[in-house]
Amino acid sequence: MPQTLVMGIDGGQSTTRALIADMEGNLLGLGVGGASNHIHEPGGPERLRQSLRTALNGALQSASLPADTRFAVALCGMTGGGPLVEQICHQELPAEKVVVTHDTRTALYCVTQGRPGAVVIAGTGSVAFGMNEDGEIASVGGWGYLMGDEGSAYWIALQAINACARAEDGRIPPTWLKRVILEHFGVESLAALHRLIYSEQLSRGQLASAAQAVSDAAKLGERTAIRILSNAGKELGLMAVVVLRKLGMQHHRVRVGLVGGVARATAPLHEAFRARVHRSTQAEVVKPRFPMVVAAVCMALEQAGMTADERLWRGMEEQAPRFGLI
Repeated sequence: MPQTLVMGIDGGQSTTRALIADMEGNLLGLGVGGASNHIHEPGGPERLRQSLRTALNGALQSASLPADTRFAVALCGMTGGGPLVEQICHQELPAEKVVVTHDTRTALYCVTQGRPGAVVIAGTGSVAFGMNEDGEIASVGGWGYLMGDEGSAYWIALQAINACARAEDGRIPPTWLKRVILEHFGVESLAALHRLIYSEQLSRGQLASAAQAVSDAAKLGERTAIRILSNAGKELGLMAVVVLRKLGMQHHRVRVGLVGGVARATAPLHEAFRARVHRSTQAEVVKPRFPMVVAAVCMALEQAGMTADERLWRGMEEQAPRFGLI
């Protein structure tokens, strides 16, 4: 009798991950593809298709499964939604049941495992989401890189580049963050970086990647980097506070967490995030239990009829590092 399998998909602004599990909660294979978002931009639909195919094929190879493997459930937590995204997911994923939801749902599961609370997703972009005991939901942010995304990796990178430009002009004191940023992009001067940016040779994801360089500089005590990360933490904390207020949970002992690439930033960001949440709410700030693609697998298992419990969640925590999922 064929093995019953499920797949979880985490479709982000820079990366798409697919993770396969069996009905015992054993993780079998991980695949990684490109960006899943901005579906309505030129080339968006085909980019999403290719990202899903690459992630799916990589997961099948990782799990040593044949290319024609079918799944009982594929659950997709996508950074961008809408009918077209659902249509493409249904077309590209070989599953009896394809469930497409927003990645805020999978992110919240990382923090609360289905219970009331709030989460802030900070990767290339940023958005906060929460759910109360009545099942009511609310979100804050998610306005995109032009209208919002405060505290995101892209925002952090732009703040750093702006600080370097201001220091170059003499509007603020010199900062050795400039050297860090130039090294990250492999250029000799801010003028060269200016040309790369305004000629659109750098994608949003490539620009956002500089957030890691800012975090590294902060670890070494660079003041401008520390200030930028602290401001990012305040912005992300404010998102969580407003979500809790919208849902009437600011005085409840619910969990709040930060997920996404920015969650790997250094202490100044986390300290500012925690302080902003604690200043205005009774919420408990916790680390996410596992990455979003693991949450998607847990939710897929539930859709397939498995009861999610402490045994499953502990097993997922233990297995995730084998696939580089931390």
